[in-house]
Amino acid sequence: MPAVKLIKHLQYDADDLLSLVANVEDYPNFINLISALRIKNRSNINNFEAEAIVNYKLLRECFKSKVVIDPKKRTIFVKKSGDGGALKSLTNKWVFYDLSDGSTAILFEVDVSLKAFPLNLLVQQRINRYSEVIMKAFENRASELFNKVDKCGIDFIKEIDALGI
Repeated sequence: MPAVKLIKHLQYDADDLLSLVANVEDYPNFINLISALRIKNRSNINNFEAEAIVNYKLLRECFKSKVVIDPKKRTIFVKKSGDGGALKSLTNKWVFYDLSDGSTAILFEVDVSLKAFPLNLLVQQRINRYSEVIMKAFENRASELFNKVDKCGIDFIKEIDALGI
């Protein structure tokens, strides 16, 4: 299965970034691949099922996912739910770490496979690029919504090593 792990340093507050990613209904406004998204079966504010429509060139796919948000741990876990659609499996994890200057280290992991072999090959070839595009969309959205924290010139590599990322 294609798997991606990105670690990104953003000059925004971790709780602000968590709220941005947790607001899944806003995704169609800034992620070009997602044309629609709605919440279904909400257990509570931090535990729900979401239904997304993803468009890529001539392909259009609808899938459901289970979303679990833990604000105290600053984590978001997403997993495909249901049997329908072209997705065989999907798991996605976000973790937001406070850094010493008030900025954030984001751990983003995604693992996806499709039922159809040719489409799965396409995903394998492009998953890294699409993950970067999606992360950049979140970074751009954060710049529209939030003020940057003051930059103190931290050693990002040293900080993420200390966090064990």
